[in-house]
Amino acid sequence: MENTGHTKYTHLMLLVLAIILLVASIVGYIVSQRMNVNQTGENKTQITIIPTIAPTLIPYPVKGSLVLKEKAGQDMKLVMPFTIDIFATSSKDTVAGYDVVLSYDTGALETQAIQNKADSFRIFTYKRANHISVSATKNLSITEEIRFAQTPILSFTFIAKKKGTYMFSLKPVGSETSKLVNEAAAVTYPETNDIRIEIN
Repeated sequence: MENTGHTKYTHLMLLVLAIILLVASIVGYIVSQRMNVNQTGENKTQITIIPTIAPTLIPYPVKGSLVLKEKAGQDMKLVMPFTIDIFATSSKDTVAGYDVVLSYDTGALETQAIQNKADSFRIFTYKRANHISVSATKNLSITEEIRFAQTPILSFTFIAKKKGTYMFSLKPVGSETSKLVNEAAAVTYPETNDIRIEIN
C-alpha cells in the first residue's frame, strides 16, 4: 500500500537510521579486527577474546521473527554448494532496516555468496571471525511502507571443506544482534531459530 503522506521529516529519519546502522557496522568491524592477533611467518594464530561476563544487551521488545531454512532438494556433500535462506516477519510493523548476525563454523564452511532477496533494501555485509553480519537499510527512493510476512530477505551460499554436522544460528554474538527497525527508528528483537545441516 503506497503512503503519499511521507514528509521531509520521514526521509530525514530514514537517512539518520541508515547512517546509524552503517556507523555501528563499521565500528563493530574495526573492533573485531583489533581482536584478531596474527603471528608473523607461515603459521598464523588467531586469538579470540571471550568475555567472562556476557555483554548486557539493550532490552528492546521481542517482536516478529527471523527464520533460517535450508533450501530443499540440495545435495549436501563435500565441496558442493548449498544454500541457507532467511525469512522475516515484522508482526504488522513497518520495516526501515534490519541487522542479521549469522553464526557458523567459519573454519569448516566457506561463504560463496550472499544474495539480497528484498530489493527495496540495500545491504552491507561484514565477515567476522566466527560469523557474518549483514546490515540493511530501506532505499530512500522507496516511499511505500514495507512489512515482512514470511518474506525471504537473504540467501547465503556455502561450500563445506570438511564432513560433519554444522549449526547455523541467529543468536547475539557479543554486542551484535539480529534486529528489526521500523519507520520511527524503534528497534525490536525478532524471535530466531537454529538449524543443523549434515555434510556427507
